[in-house]
Amino acid sequence: MIWVTWRQHRGQAIACLAVLAALAVYAIIEGTSMRSAFSSDGLAGSCLARTQGIGCENGIGAFMDKFGTVVNISFWSVALIVPGLIGVLVGGSLIARESEYGTWRLAWSQSVPRARWLAVKLGLVTGGLIVLGAAMTAVITWYRAPMDRLTGRMQHNVFDFEGLVLTAYILCAFGFAVLAGLLIRRSIPAMIAAFIPWLAIRLIVEFVFRDQFLAPLTTAMAASCHTQAGCGSGIGVVPQSVLPQSTGRIGDLVLGSKPGNLVSYQPADRFWPFQFIEAGIFVALAAAALGATILLLRRRAAWSA
Repeated sequence: MIWVTWRQHRGQAIACLAVLAALAVYAIIEGTSMRSAFSSDGLAGSCLARTQGIGCENGIGAFMDKFGTVVNISFWSVALIVPGLIGVLVGGSLIARESEYGTWRLAWSQSVPRARWLAVKLGLVTGGLIVLGAAMTAVITWYRAPMDRLTGRMQHNVFDFEGLVLTAYILCAFGFAVLAGLLIRRSIPAMIAAFIPWLAIRLIVEFVFRDQFLAPLTTAMAASCHTQAGCGSGIGVVPQSVLPQSTGRIGDLVLGSKPGNLVSYQPADRFWPFQFIEAGIFVALAAAALGATILLLRRRAAWSA
């Protein structure tokens, strides 16, 4: 089973490794440049640690003008759908290809029960996707490290690629695609049918529910915000050269202002609780889809020719 699974999915494995290699090359080139600029502008020293960016506006402005759009907007826009694409490309053909090529007649007539056949394939492929997701997360976390010092990791364009959620996104799309492949029995339609709900759920969770995973806190607007032209809102991408957030602390996700110079926010130290909550949602969806697949496969009669 291990050999057969490798033979069937080695092309996808090589493609995933190519994606990881391309990401690593890009991260090394852009990340090294970003690190050099971060150090040469003096941002890595006492300025951020002691003044939360208030004492080094010029350096922050120059750094954000150079890297802010590429790292915070362009990268997020391009990579937004990548986890879903990886998941559906791998999962869409896992069962559907057996129908398209007619190989289910051989695969399901052996001494290995079809449920065990599927469980082994799912275990091996899922393990590979977890390793891939963890590797991609490590590369992106290293790449973004200097920018994270300025924006924190609670911003929507950062949160999606660090911690646990990127791997969970891949697994969820994979689970949807495997189930769609069983029901539709054609790889490409199954990929499309899985990707659309994955993307819808992904966007709804990110922009509707994520900010409310835990009850927001309220605090007085930082005193420096009354004297500056403005303070970072914390929503999406921190405005160019405007730090810290209106809570007075870099990394907080500000949700909005309230009467009396109050702001509603999610503190930066909730990054990991939020990661576990969101990753849990997508892993649960993946487990439900894969569980339904195994159950349906056990009950389904052999496909007709």
